[in-house]
Amino acid sequence: MLLNAVTSLSSPPWLFPPTPAACKPIARLQASGNLQAASLICDSVFLTVPQGGAGQEIMIPHRLRRDLNYGSQEEAVDAGSRDVANAAGNSHLMIVSDLDFTMVDRDDHSHAAQLNFNCLWAAEYAHNSVLVYSTGRSLERYLQLRAEAPLLTPAVLILSVGTEIRFGPSLECDTGWKRALDDGWNRDIVVEEAVKIPNLYFQEEIDQGPHKVSFKLEKKDATDIQRLLLRKLHERGLKVKLIYSGGVDLDVLPYKAGKGESLSYLLQKVKREGSAPNNVLVCGDSGNDTELFTVEGVKGVIVSNAHEELTQWYESHKSSDNVLLAKKRCAGGIIEALEHFNLGPCLSPREQIESRFIPLPATSGNYSFAPHVSARKEVVEFNVFFEKWLKGEVQNNDDTYQRLTGVVEKDATMVSHSGKESSFIESLLAARSRHGAMQEKGFVMWVDNIMEHKLAEGVYLVTWQLWEQLAGEERKGYFATAIFVAKEGTPNGVVWLHFHETARAND
Repeated sequence: MLLNAVTSLSSPPWLFPPTPAACKPIARLQASGNLQAASLICDSVFLTVPQGGAGQEIMIPHRLRRDLNYGSQEEAVDAGSRDVANAAGNSHLMIVSDLDFTMVDRDDHSHAAQLNFNCLWAAEYAHNSVLVYSTGRSLERYLQLRAEAPLLTPAVLILSVGTEIRFGPSLECDTGWKRALDDGWNRDIVVEEAVKIPNLYFQEEIDQGPHKVSFKLEKKDATDIQRLLLRKLHERGLKVKLIYSGGVDLDVLPYKAGKGESLSYLLQKVKREGSAPNNVLVCGDSGNDTELFTVEGVKGVIVSNAHEELTQWYESHKSSDNVLLAKKRCAGGIIEALEHFNLGPCLSPREQIESRFIPLPATSGNYSFAPHVSARKEVVEFNVFFEKWLKGEVQNNDDTYQRLTGVVEKDATMVSHSGKESSFIESLLAARSRHGAMQEKGFVMWVDNIMEHKLAEGVYLVTWQLWEQLAGEERKGYFATAIFVAKEGTPNGVVWLHFHETARAND
């Protein structure tokens, strides 16, 4: 799939006036006396991004709009890095994670730990933290993995063992980093010398890159062949770096490349644009992740299923308090590190429900401003609960279903992805009969790219993308927008006033 968020940075917005469905929450706010919020929503535009016939309609108040119409590709790259810099500069945390067998457990087809991380990130970290993937995969391989696993959309994507950096939803490439890697590098010479060496086998073309030549190399031959290849390349005047990982993969890179060097470059770049994040947590499982743990000032977690070459590195450096050898696999180890380093919440909303800790709304209550209001967290918990309902993983009774119906205003409206407008409460009551309908079908849902804006005192606008996937099938995506108002006695201090969902075209 092609990685897109709400819009490409280089694409202009399409603007439409408010729809009839949007007028109802405006009238509701006016009737309740909240004229400030109603005025803000009326002074808004609806941003619609066509995606092959489907699109998203997002209400954006003028005071919250950004200029999305960047001109040249270079401007788009600069804009993407500025966005990351702005987020990082005000961020609590930047997580930099490898993908295969770190964020993604390829041996767990349920993706349980990764889904826990997704929910935790969306509910507790997405609003003030930055997610970065640093992987050995090429862009094509990354897109293949994204079609198979429930990956969140990262702010930055570092590909091909640190030889390619891409920013934001547009995936614009950092050309400055590409130019830096040209120093001392000649790919043709690397290939020319490598073909002369027995038992050194080129990986598939899809795994190669302009600044990366990749091979398969058996462990028994690894030391001797690496020494020979390195000597030959030095004799030809090249400055290169060899990285061996997983007991089989050998990558030849420019000497300035690698996961550690690319992360250092990224941190320096965001520091120039704004300021560095307060904390950086790096996560890995294999030899090509080793450099991540050597970047100055970072904390690190080595997941419990790590390869021998990384655990051996840890044994020789474990005097450092900044690196944790986790007890849990993959994304579970990342969550473990959040707790170990005291970086923030570590209990995912999915785990709360699985442990039968289901916050239920009170049976009554008047409008007021709850002390801990989070419309963003409400979106995440609501969708997790609905997934569990469809899979029959929560009890089918009135009290349990109150978690959905009890947080929706009685006159709340919704517009489904088919374009049909209806009562939100009536739609939920009709959906109750679907309890267990997705049982044993490998069905999962997750929230991505969630953003929350406070429109006025006690009024919130949330936008997000919702993904759904059945085992063995392509994921389906939806753009969603909701308006919330504060209300005491609810799990997250808010109730739903309006919900609008639009189908996203397949990437």
